[in-house]
Amino acid sequence: MASLVFNTPWLRVRSLPELAPTFLRRSSFRCSRRSFAVACSSSSPGGSVRVRFAPSPTGNLHVGGARTALFNYLFARSKGGKFVVRIEDTDLERSTRESEAAVLQDLEWLGLDWDEGPGVGGEFGPYRQSERNALYKQYAEKLLESGQVYRCFCSSEELVKMKEIAKLKQLPPVYTGKWANASDAEVEQELEKGTPFTYRFRVPKEGSLKINDLIRGEVSWNLDTLGDFVVMRSNGQPVYNFCVTVDDATMAISHVIRAEEHLPNTLRQALIYKALEFPMPQFAHVSLILAPDRSKLSKRHGATSVGQYREMGFLPQGMVNYLALLGWGDGTENEFFTLEQLVEKFSIERVNKSGAIFDSTKLRWMNGLHLKALPSEKLTKLVGEQWKSAGILMDSEGSFVDEAVELLKDGIDVVTDSDQVLLNLLSYPLHATLASPEAKPAVEDKLHEVAASLVAAYDSGEIPSALAEGQSGWQKWVKAFGKSTKRKGKSLFMPLRVLLTGKLHGPEMATSIVLIHKAGSPGIVAPQAGFVSMEERFKILREMDWEALNKGESVPLEPTAAAAST
Repeated sequence: MASLVFNTPWLRVRSLPELAPTFLRRSSFRCSRRSFAVACSSSSPGGSVRVRFAPSPTGNLHVGGARTALFNYLFARSKGGKFVVRIEDTDLERSTRESEAAVLQDLEWLGLDWDEGPGVGGEFGPYRQSERNALYKQYAEKLLESGQVYRCFCSSEELVKMKEIAKLKQLPPVYTGKWANASDAEVEQELEKGTPFTYRFRVPKEGSLKINDLIRGEVSWNLDTLGDFVVMRSNGQPVYNFCVTVDDATMAISHVIRAEEHLPNTLRQALIYKALEFPMPQFAHVSLILAPDRSKLSKRHGATSVGQYREMGFLPQGMVNYLALLGWGDGTENEFFTLEQLVEKFSIERVNKSGAIFDSTKLRWMNGLHLKALPSEKLTKLVGEQWKSAGILMDSEGSFVDEAVELLKDGIDVVTDSDQVLLNLLSYPLHATLASPEAKPAVEDKLHEVAASLVAAYDSGEIPSALAEGQSGWQKWVKAFGKSTKRKGKSLFMPLRVLLTGKLHGPEMATSIVLIHKAGSPGIVAPQAGFVSMEERFKILREMDWEALNKGESVPLEPTAAAAST
């Protein structure tokens, strides 16, 4: 239950959702000379759960905003409630429809479909603040008529002077209330002169405000730190806190789940709720997402927007799973969740109030789990399309793609990782490998003799014939080759790997060799991919100066493409 308490000799307000479940039910009053109490209802029809995500369309959807949207979505779906999207575009200079479209696209990509909002509609619209100005002015006038707000004719220079004086006196920089008690005649005089004015909310000078936050527990503020605040600017535009309060109340929002940076706004909003006799929603303020150095996550720490991660090849499933774990867990050691499982498991009580560290390494790992959990057809389609769009393969489908994905998938955490994984398979860095200290044991194990036997087998047609039969043909040939060279185990497979792939390590060798052979077929690998075919590899082996290598002399490190073309 969200509670609101003003501790003053003359004012006490408490939100009691269970007392009045009807939407916008008028408060009940108990009055005496020294006390004043209001019992408020749950703000949604029939006590149903209604939450909202309200982004400002001034940039991309930050991962922190996406996590807030996700928690709202999970809470609504787990309670059988409604998830509302509202666009807070009152910052007319910075808000753009392009940014709004990008934010909505990111939400759709994450799978967070909304029940009401832009593109969907709903009975509580419109869902853009810029289209609700008449509503804000209506409620501002209501507050003016009741005396809860007043016109302030102070100039910018006067306000600056007030702050300077407060600073000198070591007082909070709050408005002094110059126009709070102006007479009708004084106000009328300024209106006749056309002096610009704002609407200021009349804040009690004593007491405190207390709420019961669903995540943080009891939170309180002293009212004397606030001062009378502006609800309508001199240009007729409402300020953020006024808009939000009117919107949440008139849209019947029952729970406000938002970032902890909005916690200070709750004081102003609670006062407006009370003044307009609106029922208070329940509040839940989610911790910030922090960088590894525990500072607020920002662009200097790398990618921070959902759109950036989408372009980098991350899956929405992996992103959603990871964001959910930033401050929440189901109480077990399990960390792998689908969106449906998150809906089933989520509870606001298990959201942690301490800051969550954004770990890009763990995000990659989590994405890899979801990538590998995809049906094989979908994974193959994703990776195949990536290889074609990257200009590595000529076609995104076919047996080569199917076999390559199956072979290489364990090395892929993000779809774009597949580019380098495939290029590694197609490359032939033999000279660099042989020059490395790690290759010394293989070189000293008479690698030149294996190379000579291998070249002879290729030139005789044995190897091409074996590869044409696929893995079974290749494995049969390797077994015979081992007998003829009197080698087995590592002494057989390590030289073959080095000489045929140009590397000391890699995926399963038989499949790799067969795929390298297939890649040499017309129409498979794009010309610009730098692929070194099997024929070109054997040409390099023939031209290798094994005598110099055996003497420990350096071998020229030729680029693979240059070596292949000589």
